[in-house]
Amino acid sequence: MTNLRTITVVLLLALAAGARAGDGLVQRGEVPEQKNARVAFDQRLGDKVPLDATFLDENGTVVTLAQCINGKPTILILAYYRCPMLCGEVFAGTLDAMQQIRTLTCGVDYNVVCVSFDPKEQTGLALAKKRRFVTEYGRKEADQGWKFLTGKKDNIDRLTTAVGFHYEWDPMLKEYNHPSGITILSPEGIITRYFAGIEFMDRNYDGQIVQSDPARTLKMSLIEAGEGKIGSFTDKVFLSCYQYNPHTGKYSANAMLIMRLGGLLTLLIIAGVYARVSWKLPGGRLLVIGLLSYIALIPVIMFTSFSVDELPKWAWRGAVIPLGIILFFVGRWVWRTATKPLAASRYAASGIEVET
Repeated sequence: MTNLRTITVVLLLALAAGARAGDGLVQRGEVPEQKNARVAFDQRLGDKVPLDATFLDENGTVVTLAQCINGKPTILILAYYRCPMLCGEVFAGTLDAMQQIRTLTCGVDYNVVCVSFDPKEQTGLALAKKRRFVTEYGRKEADQGWKFLTGKKDNIDRLTTAVGFHYEWDPMLKEYNHPSGITILSPEGIITRYFAGIEFMDRNYDGQIVQSDPARTLKMSLIEAGEGKIGSFTDKVFLSCYQYNPHTGKYSANAMLIMRLGGLLTLLIIAGVYARVSWKLPGGRLLVIGLLSYIALIPVIMFTSFSVDELPKWAWRGAVIPLGIILFFVGRWVWRTATKPLAASRYAASGIEVET
């Protein structure tokens, strides 16, 4: 009987322990992993970085952020050169994507600016990093376009605050806790896009890297930041038909553009039917030619981005000319159509036959 009671107690204790282990509660002495709210990468799209902030480049020369951007779309990387983990992965991920962008070259079409947020780091570390990554990139133009900067804390803080990059020093590990990612800047220093993480290649839904154009999203982001001043004709057509989807992190078909194209096709069909019907009417040919010429300008109006306030006076005057021509021919056609029966009746009264 004693043995039976002992076995029963042991079984009950085992069941209780198993239930406690599987209830999902944190055991005493265990500390759940918590996200550090002080380490984050806030997205501040549309904000401008401090172009007058001064740093030292890898050669020890004092430069401003504006000089490093140099009027080109720019990849901005915030890191520190002695980082044992994430920063090296960000550099490697950026390098891999840059090597896959064969139609754009660093130093020619865009620039890369790496800024150390550790004020204790010196130019020697920056120079070593530059030699390594520029050599691996394999294009000599990058020697001018890829900068590795160090600087004082006040300028570092101005830049990290503007970009939304929050980090902190861990005294126990003697390392920085920081987020990972890159930022795309326009030639004017305006933040246009963020890429979080350590890899910047496009992947299919099955997780495999896209083989045709593996760094298309990064490439298109640079072209978009450059406002179409860089990239091939095919890239610009792609940007016209696709727009960046922040939910998927990729470019997807532009639904508004599809609707515009559908509307334009409908308008062209209506214009074609009207032209065929009106071709033999008095003055109709000139009217049809004028309307078709005006319709030909519609794609330019639809797919060209410009500010109306920036149009010069000659452009406004030029816009009045086709409108005046159309009104003239419409009025001429209406006048001839209205006066033709009256003229025919006069000829009939005089005994003159008029061909219709």
